[in-house]
Amino acid sequence: MLGYVTAKHTLELGRGAFLGSPEADLPPSSSAIIRGDDLTPQFGYVGPRYNEARVLLFGINPGNGRRDSRSDGDEQMLPELIRFREDRTEESFRRASMAYFEVCQHWPVWQPLCSEFIGDGKLSLDQMAYSNCLPWRTASGTQFSEETAERAARLYALPLVEEVEPKIVIALYKRAANILEMHGRPLELIRWNGAQAPTEAVKSERESTAETILRRVGL
Repeated sequence: MLGYVTAKHTLELGRGAFLGSPEADLPPSSSAIIRGDDLTPQFGYVGPRYNEARVLLFGINPGNGRRDSRSDGDEQMLPELIRFREDRTEESFRRASMAYFEVCQHWPVWQPLCSEFIGDGKLSLDQMAYSNCLPWRTASGTQFSEETAERAARLYALPLVEEVEPKIVIALYKRAANILEMHGRPLELIRWNGAQAPTEAVKSERESTAETILRRVGL
């Protein structure tokens, strides 16, 4: 299954290879369950119709905040992600990917942020793959160190690109784009304006970028 080789290798490297030590930059929590969740990498998903469009989206995991109980989404997907972390088989990776997709497709962010290229008559989430540039949650959220960003690019994000062979890679945020552009590898990268305030300038830029995306995948 696409993404499995990179995910398995990332587990073999471990969190410490990315953040300096397994315990570094962990979100604060007094719950052993949440601590275990935060030590579990989230590799995203490859959609069941990925080959129709071959679009790979990268975001930045915003972290879990201060929380001592699981959200509904975490309750649904984390058991499968933990199972893959423990047994590392291709079948458990498939189940983890499916569980992540089931939760991910209901994120409210898709409508306000990406409606110009995702939605009716456009791309659907099951035609894409999605991952975070850094698979682990961190206390620093999107502001993890440049050393961690460099490792995320070299050890995870760019190997994933090579494995899934997308037509287009879309960085949903500036931070994700900066990580993907590290090491100077040639990459068909599209920067998506992820500004929270939809000004007229932002809307115009998104519409233009969406036209480029849809044209390149033949829609």
